[in-house]
Amino acid sequence: MAIEGAVAPHHDMDNNRLPPHTDLVSWTLSGAREKGWPILVDAADTTRFISGTVACQLVEALGGAFTADSTVCLHLPNDVLYPVLVLGILSSGCRWTGTNPAYTVMELEHHFRISQTRYVITSPEHVPVVEAAVEVSGTLAEIIIFEDLLRSASSSNQARRVTSNSIQTPTSCHRTLRELLYPIVSSSGLLPKPRIDSIAALMQTSGTTGLPKLAARTQQSIMLELSAIEDNHASKPYEVRRLFCTPIFHAFSAPEMLFNSLRLGHPTYFMRRYDETFAQKVHNLRITEIFGAPPMLLKLVERPLEARHLLSSLKAVYFGGAPLGGDVRKKFLSVFETPPRLVPVYGMTEGGWFSTFSRLEDDPSGSVGRPLPGLEVKISTANTDMADSPIRHNNDEAGELLVRGPQIMSGYYNNPTATISAFTPDGWLKTGDIGYLRDGKIYLVDRAKDMIKVNAWQVSPTELESALLLHPLIADAAVYGTGQDVDERPVACVVRRPDAVTAPRREGGSYFDSGLECERKSGNGGMSTEGTLTKQEVRDYLRQRLAGYKVSRCEVVFVDSLPRNGAGKVLRKVLKEQVEGAVPAL
Repeated sequence: MAIEGAVAPHHDMDNNRLPPHTDLVSWTLSGAREKGWPILVDAADTTRFISGTVACQLVEALGGAFTADSTVCLHLPNDVLYPVLVLGILSSGCRWTGTNPAYTVMELEHHFRISQTRYVITSPEHVPVVEAAVEVSGTLAEIIIFEDLLRSASSSNQARRVTSNSIQTPTSCHRTLRELLYPIVSSSGLLPKPRIDSIAALMQTSGTTGLPKLAARTQQSIMLELSAIEDNHASKPYEVRRLFCTPIFHAFSAPEMLFNSLRLGHPTYFMRRYDETFAQKVHNLRITEIFGAPPMLLKLVERPLEARHLLSSLKAVYFGGAPLGGDVRKKFLSVFETPPRLVPVYGMTEGGWFSTFSRLEDDPSGSVGRPLPGLEVKISTANTDMADSPIRHNNDEAGELLVRGPQIMSGYYNNPTATISAFTPDGWLKTGDIGYLRDGKIYLVDRAKDMIKVNAWQVSPTELESALLLHPLIADAAVYGTGQDVDERPVACVVRRPDAVTAPRREGGSYFDSGLECERKSGNGGMSTEGTLTKQEVRDYLRQRLAGYKVSRCEVVFVDSLPRNGAGKVLRKVLKEQVEGAVPAL
């Protein structure tokens, strides 16, 4: 039974909520010129900050730095200059895309190729990997070396085009970020006016049915999302002071870190990543709001007495990326004398935030929130495994969540086939999540797709399988997820070739020092031929090719064969049932 009529109530939102004749850059910087106080602040060095005034100057100086209609990739960690660079890219009439600094050559090559990247801005330490990825991708992208523009911007009323003498070999052959700056024309700041329907961002998905794809978000799409979540900032009875350690290029963080921080003028502190100083920084900086995933929340309260003191200023904690179980919620809140609001955020790369709770609602029911204004959500059991065996929760029938609204992506970039399969014929985006609606609130039950969430990071089984199958001594491989909530992790089931020997052992240097061709041309990759292929060697092989978070908790199980259906598709559920008892508990 398809319950196509189960639709969550929502408030209408259309383009009338946006200022007329504007674009994402102008809207983000509207009124920022008068905001002379620190807005974007480096949490490690609070003397390094960007005010609204400086942000406007830098964006104006970057305008036109890139050839219009190009894709510009930021291969950088969290930094206060990151939002400025994104706005400079957009003001040049270009598209922004961001990548994880932990990516390997293989991962970057794929991203550069499908995004048609023309420029890559990266730090000196990442240049060798980026150079190799650009060479293999065939994109001929220009590599630009990141520099700290604040050193000049803070001491001068204008940014000048200069040549840096500080970059030495091997990066000396590349232009530096400072070389892109143009003199500011006037204090009025006449920014280019990109079209509101132009693509602003190419957000990388996690690859649920293959390698990662790029969700294309227009300026209008992002602006409508920003407007819809603004209620969470309105008339709060405390000063909003935020600390971020979540990845700035991720759909969970990007709306607030890139745009709303400058637009609304809230002091926003950036950390490169989560570390043991996070709680101390909350205390020292008088932070009232933080963003993170359930594993981070558990980490924060490992020392309850210390947490009670250091986290006492918190008023709201926004969480996403993984479910927050009742036990985790209770443990986190138990350390506070005055507990903060725990605010769920549910969404997808393909559309940003889909649901949350407004500042007036503190809901402990386990819901992931109410749909954002302008977004429709409905439940359907059509075309799912539940059509014949529906799942019920109390009196609520669960099905796949479908969403529709003006903030949803325009499609996967240069991938019309994947775009068609992502939507229903009448325009609803398939989330792949199983859930139900009650009293206008969304509740998640399971995921229809096979994604694995490791410490709130999406890990694609297909991506792991693709990497495993490159090993010349692995005949077949399949990956499934095991564990729940913060204990979720991938299990790689590997079929060894009869003559399996050890994996390649490198004598220093990167596996990709000579690009992918070295792997294609060598018979066995210069491998040792001692002993049999071991679980540790399989993990090491994956670490050479994929970011650490995708592999760090991956368990390896050797099997004789994989169960498949008549079409050759791996039956993951059957495979899990066959091997689960052999998987050791952590």
